[in-house]
Amino acid sequence: MLRSGTETLIGEVRHLTRDRLLEELRWLAEGNPKYAGTGEEGRQNPVVAHLLADDFLLSYIDDQEVTALFHGIRKGYSP
Repeated sequence: MLRSGTETLIGEVRHLTRDRLLEELRWLAEGNPKYAGTGEEGRQNPVVAHLLADDFLLSYIDDQEVTALFHGIRKGYSP
């Protein structure tokens, strides 16, 4: 899910260049609430923003095994 408006399928990973990664993270760090969810006060939801940042980093790494392990960690361990 990149902010540029390109649509992605759930689970689809897109490779980012370092410059694009920095652009996306700066945009998110500036508190842009449009895609990061907002509370009643119009403040960015830090949990959603963190999830977006994680996705940007995974897209930059562009490694399917790392991404699969990371998503497994997100879901939590269940014996």
